[in-house]
This record gives sequence, structure tokens and C-alpha cells, in this order.
Amino acid sequence: MPDTPDIAETFAFAARMAPEAQKRLIGAARRQVIAPGMDILSPGDPVNGVYLVRSGAIRVYYIDPTGREGTLYWIAPGESCILALNSLFSEIPYPAWAAADAEEVEILSVPGPVFRELFSRDTAVQAFLFEQLSGRVFSLLRLLEEAMRLPQEKRLAVLLLAKADTQGVVSLSQEELARHLGTIREVVSRLLRNLVAQKLIALAPRRITILDPARLRAVADAAPDPV
Repeated sequence: MPDTPDIAETFAFAARMAPEAQKRLIGAARRQVIAPGMDILSPGDPVNGVYLVRSGAIRVYYIDPTGREGTLYWIAPGESCILALNSLFSEIPYPAWAAADAEEVEILSVPGPVFRELFSRDTAVQAFLFEQLSGRVFSLLRLLEEAMRLPQEKRLAVLLLAKADTQGVVSLSQEELARHLGTIREVVSRLLRNLVAQKLIALAPRRITILDPARLRAVADAAPDPV
């Protein structure tokens, strides 16, 4: 089990907890490593604990009635899943899928009764939950707005910029991009060819290199056409 400074480096709220509460959190948390792509939660699952992401990322997604996937959000290091937190406190089944993203994920799992106890008496834990809630509600509203208003090319540009590493490389296949956007591979392939023709990106198997970040950002930020 990691020591207190190590936990505080990833989870800022832990550093602000009262000493006894912090000790309780450390004693109850259990480390888990999830393989890439492995599902952690599925619709209808009971949620009996809190998952704190220490490294990697968890992808939370849905599957529509036609079998098409769409990404709701990613849970980054230092964060937790607000849908799981809601299920825990409301005692309702989990409403989506949650899986390790493209690399393995290390999480700290805290039993539900322990986290409820800490929430009831520690202001740092309370602040953490409300920060997660407010931030995620904003991102979900933005996702809904994008899905309703933005052309697919703009949504793809936003996704590429968000998933690019420091060298401007996106290590995702066209099939994975399609799943994130809730569309089909053929649509993504056509959109990528358009961006290649504009010399904004270069394509390779499971590798997209952003050649002109400023111009791609302009595509992402451009106002939608009036209706």
C-alpha cells in the first residue's frame, strides 16, 4: 500500500484530510491494476466502493440500441467516476460501461461504507466529491452540446487535440476514434482523409500525427454554420 505522501501526490484532497481520516483512507484503500480495455463496471452493476484513479485512464462509455459505442468521458489520475459515486450514495445500479483505456490502469479501491463514513465527517472528502460532480456535469453538458451542434469534423478535431501527446501524436485506431465519437469507421476514415488533404495531419496504422496544431485548433474552434 502506498504511503501517505504518495497518495497525496496523486489525490490532492488526501493531503487536506484530517490526520485520523487520512489514516482511515490509507488503511482501507486497496490497489488494483486493470488491463487495457478490460471492463470495470457494466450497466446494472451494484457499486460497492469508490475507484480513485492513480495512473492511466478509465473510459466511461455507452452503447446505443444499434450497438454503436460513444465515449461519455475519461477519468484521469487524481479523479474518480462521478456516475459510480452517484450510484454508491443513491444505491442505484451503475448506468454505463467503464473500462481501462488504451493502457493499464492503476486504481485505489475504497469500500463504500468507509468512503461514506469519511464523507460524513471530513470536509476535504466532501469538497472532492463536489469538485468531481461540478467538473463532470460541465463536461457532459459540453459533450451534449457538441453532439447536437457541431459537425463531425469539428468533433473529430476536438478529440484529436484532446488525445494527442506532447509530440502531437494520437495513438488511436480509426475504429477507436469512431467508438469515442459514436459513429462508424467509414465516417471517421472520410473525415481523416479530409484533414490529410488540408495537410493538418499525417496518417499511419494506429498513429495520427498532428502537423499543424494551430490550424487544427481553428477547425475545432470554428463557429458552427447557422441553421
